[in-house]
Amino acid sequence: MPFLNDEAKDWIALELQSLGVEDLAVYALEAGTEGDERRIMVATEIGLLDHRYAPFGSSARYRLAMLMYPWQVLRGVELRADTFRLWAREHRTRWQFRLHHPHFEVATETADLGQALCDLARVCAVMAEPFGVPAGRSSSEVPGAIPGGPRPLPAAGEGPVVKGPGKARGSDGRGKDADESPLPELPEGVPTRSDEPA
Repeated sequence: MPFLNDEAKDWIALELQSLGVEDLAVYALEAGTEGDERRIMVATEIGLLDHRYAPFGSSARYRLAMLMYPWQVLRGVELRADTFRLWAREHRTRWQFRLHHPHFEVATETADLGQALCDLARVCAVMAEPFGVPAGRSSSEVPGAIPGGPRPLPAAGEGPVVKGPGKARGSDGRGKDADESPLPELPEGVPTRSDEPA
């Protein structure tokens, strides 16, 4: 893990103290073009704290910026492991961890960093929302509602109205005026599908 100086560690400890939580897992990696920035992910019982420790104005002044993601908004937790043989009794494992939202992706082949990734992945997998990003969609497209899930029913008396010229056939085969005929209302509590035409 990249070196974290005492200042960054102390500032994160102050944040955790202010929030009244403890860290469950921590992972830091180098960021920025000069390698002078750090992205530090801290998993807590209330959410994932995404930190950026970087120069502010000049290399003599640094700041720590934090954004908290409650566990309910986390999407797409993935941990991959690839173990391969180097020699007769030597092997190496490549660990890759990815979050769709907030976007975070990192890979390592060292044992201690692999363990840190496993710790972070374990906490995220247990604490995060159980519904991941639907296949074929990016995290930015995921709305608050689940696609294809139930949608709220209109209040009583606000049923949808079918409009259009001509006659519609009833179950008895006789025509009736379809210009202002309301659709039948569903009983209270019966979900409708979001892919039905409105």
